[in-house]
Amino acid sequence: RLHLNKDASDESIAESFLAVELPLWLKEDLRVFLSKIDFPLSVRSSSLLEDAHFKPYAGLYSTYFLSNNHPSFSLRCQQLEEAIKLVYASTWYENPRLYSKVSEQGREDSMAVVIQQMVGQEYDGYYYPHISGVAQSHNYYPVMKMKAREGICHMALGIGKTVVEGERSLRFSPAQPERLIQFSTVDDILENCQRQFYALDMKSTKKLSHGGSNLVRRLVQDAEHEEPVQLLSSTYIPAENRIRDTAMPGVKVVTFARVLKHKLYPLPEILQDLLDLGRRGMGCEVEIEFAVRLDKKINRSEFFFLQMRPMVTGGEHADVAICSYEIDRAFWFSRSCLGHGRFTNMADILLVRPESFDAGETRNIATEINALNARLQSEKRPYLLVGPGRWGSADPWLGIPVQWRDISGVGAIIELQNESLHADPSQGSHFFQNITSLGIPYLTVMEEKDGASGTCSFRNGGNCLNWNWLMEQEDFTDTDFIRHIRLPEPF
Repeated sequence: RLHLNKDASDESIAESFLAVELPLWLKEDLRVFLSKIDFPLSVRSSSLLEDAHFKPYAGLYSTYFLSNNHPSFSLRCQQLEEAIKLVYASTWYENPRLYSKVSEQGREDSMAVVIQQMVGQEYDGYYYPHISGVAQSHNYYPVMKMKAREGICHMALGIGKTVVEGERSLRFSPAQPERLIQFSTVDDILENCQRQFYALDMKSTKKLSHGGSNLVRRLVQDAEHEEPVQLLSSTYIPAENRIRDTAMPGVKVVTFARVLKHKLYPLPEILQDLLDLGRRGMGCEVEIEFAVRLDKKINRSEFFFLQMRPMVTGGEHADVAICSYEIDRAFWFSRSCLGHGRFTNMADILLVRPESFDAGETRNIATEINALNARLQSEKRPYLLVGPGRWGSADPWLGIPVQWRDISGVGAIIELQNESLHADPSQGSHFFQNITSLGIPYLTVMEEKDGASGTCSFRNGGNCLNWNWLMEQEDFTDTDFIRHIRLPEPF
């Protein structure tokens, strides 16, 4: 029997799995398979818990990418075997263990490892698709006259790690692709456009990277002469303060204008059809992952339908009656929120102090939250987490890059949008999906320019966060970046 050492690190668990030999019959099958192919591979998990209708384990298990082009056939076989072992090992890493504890689903799971051909082409030693993305049939933030049932899509240049880890990507409704809230003005486009993308390094083939899945992050500008960047980028002309939808000398800005604006390829229509089919076929809201390989001869372009999973929705449709008296007594109020219900078990608040916040220190802020989370969780005290930017983003300049283990005891989250850090809600990320599937309320509050949102009032009707009330609480402890407030009674 195998016994898990609860104190074991992810690294030691990985080493334990790597030290075990696969069955001889499986090794032989893998050798036969590899002898017949020469294209890059992705090695990923497919489990019952990942695709569950309720509380799915989205993105908690590992995926590895293999260039599969080393001259040594034995080394290629070794890398594939190691990738398979590491995918299985990731089911016992800290994040999924903590998630299963909070979701109360236990550890009973059935899982396969899927070996897939990677989508994309090689450009100057790097392999990646033109477009990858996540589309959802339900939009939690229907703004600019969008409708919730029209769905939402996040897409990016290159491999989909950009989207699922909450980095900069383009957010649009497949039913209304011309409404791009991130791209309202030239300044908005320059501020919010994707600047980096992920690709598989086809030149680094000797060793399987445990941490980075063998992917590298590249600057869009460094790839300006490669076909995907030329097809999907516009060019910024500083002298005119204008962005032109053409390939010409200048700063490249990933706008996807040829797809969404000039309709070079019917991506929005394809996504609408697939989301509708998925919703009807599965009997629930769905999320799909996809990739696109474009061709200069557009009829040769290919759409790749990678996978579909159920979304967790329903509770947010229930009737919620919040009267004017309750709004007047509130210390925060939001009209951009996900989640439903009455929560009466929180008396602790962890907030990022505005005066100590520094976008360059977000990793250290995440470390402090991890320590406070561990203590509160041991005391069985769920808490409200308040801070600026996109929670759970892998890009530390967009928000605080917490992982699930850092906030596994959280009861509710407030995301602040203000002058110091502004990022669109990241509904396409696995982090966001896990938060919502557990029924954890997630609220977005837009602060005023002075960093305060004032007293909540029914007459004002807008979002509010009463910083004065929060900072006046007497029972608190400060770290370098975080204030831990403990109220005498649950709020």
